Amino acid sequence: MSSDKAIIKNSTRVLTPIEYEKLRIQLNPVYQAICDVLLHTGMRMPEFWELIRHQDWYDAKRRCIELPTKVIKKAKTVYKHRQVNLNIAGCEAVEHLFKVNPKRVSRQSMTGVLCLAARNAQLADLDKGIAPKMFRKTIISWLMKCYPEKMFEIAGSAGHTFNIMQINYTNLSFQKADIEDMRKFLKGWGET
Repeated sequence: MSSDKAIIKNSTRVLTPIEYEKLRIQLNPVYQAICDVLLHTGMRMPEFWELIRHQDWYDAKRRCIELPTKVIKKAKTVYKHRQVNLNIAGCEAVEHLFKVNPKRVSRQSMTGVLCLAARNAQLADLDKGIAPKMFRKTIISWLMKCYPEKMFEIAGSAGHTFNIMQINYTNLSFQKADIEDMRKFLKGWGET
């Protein structure tokens, strides 16, 4: 069961697992691949598009993506180097994305596609707060809800400071069924 009211933080939607599945079904296979990786990695859009150009950043054995300084220096972060942690499902999503090898899509175009998918999926509050960055907010929120003891690891993977994590991600409420679905989605995250 999912809430009838959208979860919005700083004008950006935080999806529940059921909402993500409803949205995903409305997307074509290329957008599904893009959104799956954005959700599993929590990467910012510029980082995501650079990953496609630099597939060697992905390390399947270590289940991570190593983002070099040149990519993350454009983001608002104190990190000089960042390792994005993945679970097995995240690795599978990244490997599938590489096979799909999508052409770059503008943030505006992607927002339009996501809003249409949200309306077609009949999500609560339709397309309110729908934007590509919602995948980043969503995965960090899920990780913090399911693994609060891993806040430092989550912050490092996301490229956030501890203060940002405390301010934005430590007090979100979800329904019990949604948390159970999050745990299934995140299974194995942060384990080697």
